[in-house]
Amino acid sequence: MKNITEIASESYIEDLRSYDNPEYVITYSEYDWRMSYIAYESMLNELTHYHDLNQPDTDYETFGLESNSDVIYLVKSFFKFHDLFLISENDYNDTKNKKGFVKVKNNIFYLLIDK
Repeated sequence: MKNITEIASESYIEDLRSYDNPEYVITYSEYDWRMSYIAYESMLNELTHYHDLNQPDTDYETFGLESNSDVIYLVKSFFKFHDLFLISENDYNDTKNKKGFVKVKNNIFYLLIDK
């Protein structure tokens, strides 16, 4: 298992900043759009009733907030209490008793664990 909490949350925050400003240049050196998606998906599953990308058009509407700045605060708060781990498919059987196992596209598996 590899802890991807920081990379995922910071990548998602970078995406949120770019949504409000098309000229925004992503500055986080380890940015990875796949990790951003995993952060978003884990929050979506944990904090909302939306699943399978069946939610409002904007992230802030999805989370019942007023702006992407509010979502950035939510991301920071959420990951103070949760860790994300990238796991292999083989590790799946060892994680069945843990909270938040989700399979993502292209055989990417992650585990959300309360701190």
